[in-house]
Amino acid sequence: MDSRFWDSVANKRAFVARGLEATGALRALEALGEAGRSVVLTYHRIAVPGPSNPFYDPTVSATPEGFRAQMAMLRDRFRVVPAEELIAPAGPADRRPRAAVTFDDGCRDNFDAALPVLRELGLPATFFIPTDFLERPRLPWWDHVAHVVKASRLDRFEIPRAPDDPAPIVVDLTTPDRSAAIMALIRPVLAGEVADRDGFLKRLEDRAEVDVDSAALGRGLFMSWGHLKALAAEGHAIGSHAHSHVALGTLDDRDARRELALSRTILEAAVGRPVRAVAYPYGWPGAVTDRTFRLAAAVGYRAGFTAFEGLVRRGRDPLAMPRLNVGAGDTPPLLRARAALWGTLGRSCL
Repeated sequence: MDSRFWDSVANKRAFVARGLEATGALRALEALGEAGRSVVLTYHRIAVPGPSNPFYDPTVSATPEGFRAQMAMLRDRFRVVPAEELIAPAGPADRRPRAAVTFDDGCRDNFDAALPVLRELGLPATFFIPTDFLERPRLPWWDHVAHVVKASRLDRFEIPRAPDDPAPIVVDLTTPDRSAAIMALIRPVLAGEVADRDGFLKRLEDRAEVDVDSAALGRGLFMSWGHLKALAAEGHAIGSHAHSHVALGTLDDRDARRELALSRTILEAAVGRPVRAVAYPYGWPGAVTDRTFRLAAAVGYRAGFTAFEGLVRRGRDPLAMPRLNVGAGDTPPLLRARAALWGTLGRSCL
């Protein structure tokens, strides 16, 4: 499916949320919501998706203007706190529900585009960093795929999942919107159908006739250690996103423990303060398991964040907290409605 389908879905969701807001139903849902629940929002990139973005569009959570509108809504309706504070009970001083703003992956636009908004509105955030991307800058595999497809001048090519694959992936580049072509390559990697990911990326470059300087592009995509120190100096929290952004639930105990511990050690040395919170890479069921939560606790983390949808409620395992992932189509009323539905019904249809 191309981006027009998803744009249509996003527009319908936003329309419903505006209706709930205009009729007063949204405020009623918020009033009915279970007390003591907190919302954690997950952001990745703050940028403009589309032709001007050379990388994977679904990692764009909001435009700079959209992000500012969302943060203004949070400031007005929630008490915004660093993510790690959610493991402690809310105090009686402020009856507003709590919210935390989190960023995964450590992209440079978090510093360039999001930080000025956070500074202007006086809001704290937590930045979860995959330390290997800062130590050895390079394109993540999903951005590598998108960059190649967007840059190719071919109309069509085929790429095998493995050198002896009898049914290669057919990549059609004849339409201006190349999102379907990108997803045709992303899905088999996520499904585990590509055993040698580096080899697959090299074959992709060859078949698409695109040369990729992954290190140079990675240096522009991610923050530097200096950026992290500046974030910490302004009072923002720095957390771990493991070391090399792998699905921890697929690793054995030794390797998963190393991913968690090494990242924490590197970050504490870089910013000069304790790192007690982690956001698990990918974060969906299977990418994290109960064993992952136990290992995170064993190496010293106090708070852990998943990609499970939902609100943080009283009594929740502090190493397995859910979040609401923010997508490019999420307007401020839509974010409010999603949080309100989770707080009232324990699920969201938006």
